[in-house]
Amino acid sequence: MQQTPDLQQTAADTCAGDVCRSSELLLGFVNTAPHGSERIELLGDGAALRAWMAGAGLEPGEDEPVTQADAMAGRELRDALCTVFRDHSGCVEGAELLPAAEAYLRRTADRHPLTLRVTAGGCVLVPAQSGVLGAFGALFAAAADLAARGAWARMKMCANKGCHSGFFDKTRNTSGLYCGTACSSQASQRAYRSRRKATTGAA
Repeated sequence: MQQTPDLQQTAADTCAGDVCRSSELLLGFVNTAPHGSERIELLGDGAALRAWMAGAGLEPGEDEPVTQADAMAGRELRDALCTVFRDHSGCVEGAELLPAAEAYLRRTADRHPLTLRVTAGGCVLVPAQSGVLGAFGALFAAAADLAARGAWARMKMCANKGCHSGFFDKTRNTSGLYCGTACSSQASQRAYRSRRKATTGAA
């Protein structure tokens, strides 16, 4: 008897690590936010946004400027995506921001249209514009690709306080909360100390 494939695990297998360009692009973008121990803003100005675009293979032409306003728009888009990824992680803190973030993403998507590119190898959505608009459009194309693969809900933010890095949840049942074992261990130790303190105080 043929077994039914585990669609959740299939999504994790096909969208993990180097296999999935879409998850890498989105994580590279959301992780420009100040997080972890260094807390450096990587989209602070137009030059920083251009540097991110170049690193992601989305660098605009020399005659296409990247301005301070573009960098601000990038930070707003990043914040909205981070809010959605926190919701995927089940984070209660900041949950009230989700409706506004979703509304922002709907409005912004209208300004960054995509077009269908059909080849013998398949069909993909690509930005209809170039420059900064095209780079932001590539993020929406990546989101659409992940959703089509059934992997959108696996895009999360680490639940460890002080980290909040974006990560791709590779667990079978989409239950991952931490970006790695270090953050998982730190959270477990923090919870243990909290329980111990509560027990000691109650004694």
